[in-house]
Amino acid sequence: MRVLVVTPSYPRFRGDYHGRFIQDLCCRLAENGLDINVLTPRTRTYKAYKSAFDVTRFPFLPSKRMEFLPERTMTHAPLRHLIQLPPYLTSAYLHLIAEQTDIVHAHLAIPLGYVATLSPRHTPLVVTCHGSDCTLPYENSLYRPFMLRTLRKASKVVAVSRFIRDLAVRLGALQEKVKVVYLGVDTTMFRPATDKAFVRRKYGIPANHIVVGALGRLVPEKRVEDIIRAATIVSGKIDAYFVVGGDGPDRPRLENLAKRLGVRNVSFIGEVADAVSFHQICDIFVLASVREGLSISLQEAMATGCVPVAVDGLGCPELVREGVNGFLFGPRDAEGMAEKILRAASNPGLGRKARETIEEGFDMRKNAMRYVEIYYEVLSGR
Repeated sequence: MRVLVVTPSYPRFRGDYHGRFIQDLCCRLAENGLDINVLTPRTRTYKAYKSAFDVTRFPFLPSKRMEFLPERTMTHAPLRHLIQLPPYLTSAYLHLIAEQTDIVHAHLAIPLGYVATLSPRHTPLVVTCHGSDCTLPYENSLYRPFMLRTLRKASKVVAVSRFIRDLAVRLGALQEKVKVVYLGVDTTMFRPATDKAFVRRKYGIPANHIVVGALGRLVPEKRVEDIIRAATIVSGKIDAYFVVGGDGPDRPRLENLAKRLGVRNVSFIGEVADAVSFHQICDIFVLASVREGLSISLQEAMATGCVPVAVDGLGCPELVREGVNGFLFGPRDAEGMAEKILRAASNPGLGRKARETIEEGFDMRKNAMRYVEIYYEVLSGR
């Protein structure tokens, strides 16, 4: 079976975190005997590397150095990037219809899922909704006609959480077409460190501290500012060190906030090429986002044995059970977050329970087989 995976987000160079969860899924699908071909945009930071399957980087401007658009989400792309959208979508369409394939699998319903619905080939289409592709049209009616067409034209709609499934149905997906498949993580890769002290020394982390980590794009809806405010409360009670991984347009504001509040136990380390090592240095992982499908970083941290402290909403309660394998706090509640971080610090054994949760229901190798089953259902007309 030949599957064309169409995605706006895919690693641009070896070790890139951008879209790595889609790359991981493609690897698992290829291991199961599927003929995988990935169609993804070229971008100015792309550096060629070997892949176990075909990856086509479609150009959309005369020079790679001009191709900025794929490096930002639709929500945060400035106008100078958004003006690249017409050639971007046109090139994606022309490359898509040139491919001979049994199934098109589009990640993110908009924009490339929508482009796939325009193909004259009528190839069966599977669309995976990840989060922003549902939350954005739900909040902004401008995107809803495009979303509705994608959801109705798709042979199957896959949601990465029950929360996203419910949003997709509200946006027009037929309930019988929608399935929940957690992407999950590779539990053989993301596992507790055998020598945590050694890994911490590589990062220059102070000894004898509780390490609290956060990883993701530094954009306003990730609410990293709440983590910084929580750090001021936590540091007065225990020896804790906060490590923020990732980069983004909000980083200067967040660093200035930390300085203004006099927070000395927060370190911004920028882009993280080795997510495994990052999670292995942490005792606790915090997710404060107010817009999320089901965080891959949260799943990776739990697989690595971190105690999760996550926002009580979105898809997080599908992963984290209060006091059983981690803790939940109210959105935008820095004081509540600080309280749960302190409770997590007193309950390190919950990290083992967190890993068991991932092994049981969020293992990518197992969940990839559900996609294989969906492909065969689509081809058989079920």
